[in-house]
Amino acid sequence: MFCVLECCSKYWVPNNMTELDLRLKEQLMGQPLAHNLIFKSISSHINTEHPSKALVLSLHGSTGTGKNFVAKHIVESLYRKGYKSKYARLYVASRDFMHQDEEHLKQYKDRIKHDIERATSGCQYATFIFDEVDKMPMKLLETILFYIDFHTPTYAQPIDFRKTIFIFLSNTGGKEINTIAHNNHFASIERNNYNITEFQRALANAAFSEPGGLWHASLINRHLVTFFVPFLPLERSHIRTCIQRQLELIHKKDKYQYILSDNDITDRVLDLIEFSPPNSLLYSVSGCKKVQQKLDFILESNRVIPTKKPIEEF
Repeated sequence: MFCVLECCSKYWVPNNMTELDLRLKEQLMGQPLAHNLIFKSISSHINTEHPSKALVLSLHGSTGTGKNFVAKHIVESLYRKGYKSKYARLYVASRDFMHQDEEHLKQYKDRIKHDIERATSGCQYATFIFDEVDKMPMKLLETILFYIDFHTPTYAQPIDFRKTIFIFLSNTGGKEINTIAHNNHFASIERNNYNITEFQRALANAAFSEPGGLWHASLINRHLVTFFVPFLPLERSHIRTCIQRQLELIHKKDKYQYILSDNDITDRVLDLIEFSPPNSLLYSVSGCKKVQQKLDFILESNRVIPTKKPIEEF
């Protein structure tokens, strides 16, 4: 049974509805491979009494395909306080590791070590998420190596890191994912039936050879990544659903009416989204990332008077 973590590994709250699985089923669009890999790997890791090492998931794909979205739902499903929990850490390379000089790198290394050891000493199932890992200095990734390798606690280091979860987010391998998905689409293969091994192989090669944080990192050549998780490019139908869901949320709190119907608004927004490749225009270049801004633009152009009069002040 999948559980929700409270503040420490010995406090469990059974969840018969399987919170993470439900979130991914209801809110993640067009990513059956990612859904399956992520849910089953986290579930099995948590439910294994003595895992051999930390769980390491490397999430890959083009912008707007759902990597940060999924990471957020993982944390909110595992910890009552989400990212505010003491046992979940999010690092963004462009924000947290901006400098490359030795003095700053030492500070970053010390911070990562301190965070991992302090969080894990309080909760064995601590989770650490590194966004934009392809922009991280490789030396910082090597710092993490000790905590995710196969080892048992010792007198010198009594903390057990084998139940921790590490999640890396990267655009690395996005082109390879898109190429495989494109070929599968025109071979009439359903997304649910894509060969995950093909993606695993392509992403491992890309992570090892493309410049970036994982480039030639020991994480790769020592086979410490549990799964490379592909996030597929989103098709027009997925973007349409994304627009419709966002529009539903707006209507729940919106005080305006609009000249256009919801279907017309959705079509107008779709017309503003760029699709590729040129010969098929099958996939959204930016996934769902620009939907909110494009939708706001269309709504702003088609508003009419408020349905409710504002409350007069006395």
